[in-house]
Amino acid sequence: MKPAVKIFAAALALTAWLPLGAAAFSPSPAFKQAQKNYDAGDYAGASAIFSQISAQHPENSAYLYNLGDSLFKQGRLGPAIAAYQKAFDLDPRNSNIRYNLNFALNKAGETLVPPGVPPALFDVFYWFSLPELSGLQWTLCWLALILCGFWILLPDVRDKLKPWAASALALWIFWGGWFLVRKSLEPERLGVIVNPSAEIRSGPGDGFNVIFTAPEGRRVEILAPQGDWIEIGVLKEGLQGWIKSDAVEGV
Repeated sequence: MKPAVKIFAAALALTAWLPLGAAAFSPSPAFKQAQKNYDAGDYAGASAIFSQISAQHPENSAYLYNLGDSLFKQGRLGPAIAAYQKAFDLDPRNSNIRYNLNFALNKAGETLVPPGVPPALFDVFYWFSLPELSGLQWTLCWLALILCGFWILLPDVRDKLKPWAASALALWIFWGGWFLVRKSLEPERLGVIVNPSAEIRSGPGDGFNVIFTAPEGRRVEILAPQGDWIEIGVLKEGLQGWIKSDAVEGV
């Protein structure tokens, strides 16, 4: 096995402790009750329980996914998209989460895959979550530094260490670059409009003009708060304005 493959396998093993949303879990009694409510058509009762256990376990994508389903069944498109987005951020490889998030976004006039981007490329680029990429690149960073340090301090074994140190350094550059690109492309603070046809104003107050409206479920970047108002940037249209803070749910 080549050094690069062994180093990457070791990095994956060392990052196995990360609390990722894809991890298996045993359904709690509350989860089972919420599922019973959902199956019986009591979507409000189901969402109330799913919301509670999701708040208690924000790292669990399954709770957030089921919360999104129960909210969507009630016609609460904005909160459903917020829940699906949180689940996707934790577990981007889950095909059910991807499908439901994209389906809900379509209802809000948006798509998960940006226009012009091949779906296969998007799937690969978002195959790992940001916590996974961060854990991998930092693990590889330390492995590269340790191996390079041994290479410098132990001249007698430099020839043996050279391919290992070079492989670790190359892997760190690759995964670190991937992480930085993902970080730069994603909004610092993402939110979802949860009010129907929200009015976006030119300033933080009812006295400012309405410059455009945004439908429920539209994803926005939260830019700056001011009192009961926040400045947002609408991702799809690229427009900016001010909206009441209770009209946006942070992701």
